[in-house]
Amino acid sequence: MRRTILLALLLLLCVLPSSAQYGRYGNPGQRDAQRTVARWYERFLGRDLDPYAATWMQALRSGQDPEQVLSGILGSDEYYRRAGGTPERFIRQLYEDLAGRRPTLREEQYGVRRFYHSSRTDVAYSILSRHAQNWDDHDSDWSDRYDYRRPYSRYR
Repeated sequence: MRRTILLALLLLLCVLPSSAQYGRYGNPGQRDAQRTVARWYERFLGRDLDPYAATWMQALRSGQDPEQVLSGILGSDEYYRRAGGTPERFIRQLYEDLAGRRPTLREEQYGVRRFYHSSRTDVAYSILSRHAQNWDDHDSDWSDRYDYRRPYSRYR
């Protein structure tokens, strides 16, 4: 009996779409996902899309949270090298890119300690998710200026 109920619930979850299935920002279409990843590549990696970007676009299309996808890009070897190639510089660059400011000494020390016990992607996600919530609570000028979801051209 339990197996039947469990099977029925699993089947129902697979069939019915939910808001969680599409992530916090809805279900991005093909063009939206490509445009979003292209902006992230330009802003955070300083270059155009490459064939590997299709992986990030597919993750967005399949409903993965944009914060998780962007964290993967920010945790990449390329971003790490571009940030300076050291844990301290990586943490500083994340704060500058995501919060629009340098980290406090305490934030930097915590980030560096975490760097040695977590993946770069996890470190990036923790900073990104903390500051993405703050952007939603501020006036539009501030959030337009630092919101990573906006086009890079608005940051120049």
